[in-house]
Amino acid sequence: MKNTKQRQAIVRLMEQNEGPMTAEMLYEKLRECCPTIALSTVYRNLERFCAEGLIQKESLNDGVVRYTSCRQHGHYLVCTQCDKRIRLQSCPLTAVEEEIAKQTGFSIEGHSLTIYGKCPDCLRKASPDSSGRKTEPF
Repeated sequence: MKNTKQRQAIVRLMEQNEGPMTAEMLYEKLRECCPTIALSTVYRNLERFCAEGLIQKESLNDGVVRYTSCRQHGHYLVCTQCDKRIRLQSCPLTAVEEEIAKQTGFSIEGHSLTIYGKCPDCLRKASPDSSGRKTEPF
């Protein structure tokens, strides 16, 4: 794969970012250093990087495709109401993965884990007030 300024910028942004990014988020950030880049170029390169194993593509319950660098192994808690994402500090699957490899003889190359639920802020907003009515705004 030819190493272009745009490809370098995409990889650099993916590695610097703390969590998953959409193609549109990447595009907006890339326009600062590569003002002539097209959104179609971002999509095309993201798909190529996925095929090469440089980045991972994930589609969550909201149907939005997000991308993460393969160098940033991480797992997330995702709020199903506000879409807040919290990165877990450690990998809860390391021991499970090792045991599965031992039992099956598989050479495991990776895994992903996303846990869905309601964040504390959304739970507070949805809890009943003293009158018994929900305080959630409409």
